[in-house]
Amino acid sequence: MAYQQRPDFSQKQKQTYIPNLVQNVQLLQLNRLELSAFLNELVIDNPLIDVPESEQQLVQRALKTSSSVIEETAAHRQSLYDHLKEQVEMLYRPTYLRELIFWWINQLDHRGYVTATVEEAVEETGATAVELVDALTLLQQLDPAGIGARSLKECLMLQTERLDFSPATAYIILEENFERLTEKKWKELADIYSISESEVQEVLKFVQKLTPSPAEGFQTSYTPFILPELAVSVNDEEVSVVETKYKTPLLTFNTAYFEELKHQDDRTVLKYIGEKKKEYDILQAGLEKRKETILRVGTAIARHQAGFFRNPDDGLSSLQLNDLAQELQLNESTVSRAVRESYIQTPSGTYELKSFLSRRTSGGDSQDQLEKQIRELIDQEDKSNPLSDQKLSDKLAESGMQLSRRGVTKYRKSLSIPASTQRKVRK
Repeated sequence: MAYQQRPDFSQKQKQTYIPNLVQNVQLLQLNRLELSAFLNELVIDNPLIDVPESEQQLVQRALKTSSSVIEETAAHRQSLYDHLKEQVEMLYRPTYLRELIFWWINQLDHRGYVTATVEEAVEETGATAVELVDALTLLQQLDPAGIGARSLKECLMLQTERLDFSPATAYIILEENFERLTEKKWKELADIYSISESEVQEVLKFVQKLTPSPAEGFQTSYTPFILPELAVSVNDEEVSVVETKYKTPLLTFNTAYFEELKHQDDRTVLKYIGEKKKEYDILQAGLEKRKETILRVGTAIARHQAGFFRNPDDGLSSLQLNDLAQELQLNESTVSRAVRESYIQTPSGTYELKSFLSRRTSGGDSQDQLEKQIRELIDQEDKSNPLSDQKLSDKLAESGMQLSRRGVTKYRKSLSIPASTQRKVRK
C-alpha cells in the first residue's frame, strides 16, 4: 500500500457488528455504487483490509466516462408503498387475505410502523381478528425487515429473527426484557439468562446496529447510476449469463501488516488485530455470498425468460419471487433483495432483474402474456366489427388463457385501449 494506516490502539474500539447485518442483509440491499462507497468507508476503520485499486479505478472511470455502460436515469427511488405492493402481488394470489395485507400497508406511518390496533382494524374492515393478524404477519415477512411493526420493540424483534448469526439470546431478551436491556442492567440480565455480562453487552451492540425506522430508505429520491453486474448473451438460441467487470468486488487482506503486528508483545494489539481479521473474514464471506446469490438468481431468471431474450416481442413468461425462492432454495426476502437495483445487460438494453418477474392472474397465467395477447387480438380484429370484452375473453379461453370479461376490461383500460364501440370504424 502506498499509504499505511496506523491504528490508535489506545482509543476505545468502536465495535461494528458486521456478522449479521453485512453478511445477511446489508450487502444485498446495496446497489453496486452504494456497495463501493460502503466498502471504502469500512476500510478506513480496518487497516488490514484493502479495496483493490482496480475497483477504485473502475467505478471512477465509469462515473466520468459518458460513453460508459453506466446509464444515468431520471428515476426516483421506489416508494415504500410500491415496493410492498410489488412484493404482495408477486407472492400472493388475489384473495381476501391479500386485500387485508393492502389494508395494513395503508396504515403504515413514515417509519414503517402500523398505526392501527387489531381491534380498530376489526371495526373498520369487518374481518375477524384472526384474519387480520394473519394478514399483518404476512406483511411483516416482507422486505424491508421490521416493516409492519407495532412498536420499536417488535420492529427490532422482526429484524433479529431474520438474521442467522444474531446473538443466541438477542431475540428472547428483546421479547422479555427490552426495558432492562435499554437501561443497561447487565448483571440482572446475565443472571436471568445464565450468560456473562459481556454477552449481554454484545446483544445491545447488535441491537443498536438494527434499523429503528424500516421505511427510512424509501424517503429520499435520487438519480441512480446503473452498473450492470450481469450480462446475458444469445448464441445459436442458447442463452447464457456471465458476470461483468462490475461484479461484486472482493477485498484483499494485508497479510504483511498482520504478520508484523502479530509478533508484537502487546495484548491490546493482538486483540485488536484479531477482531479486525475476523471482521475481514466475515465481510469477505458476505461479499462472496452476494456475488453468488446475484449470479444464481440472474441465471435462473435468464433460464425462465429465455424466450424473451431470444425475441423481446414474445413477452415475459410467468415467473414470481416464490418460484425462484423454491427453485434456488433461498428465502423469498433474499431473492427480493437480490433482484432490487441489480441490473443485467441484454442485447435489447439494460434491465433491473426484478423487471423479469411477471405477475400471475388467479388462473396462473402471466399478466404480461395476457396483455400481449389482448393487444394482438385487438390489432387483428375486424375494425368494422371489433371484439367486445366478452368475445376477447372467449378468444383467450380458446388459446388456453383464463380471464373473465371484467378482467379483460381491466387489462384493456390499463393498456389505454378504448372499448369496442369506440374502436369501431364505419365503412
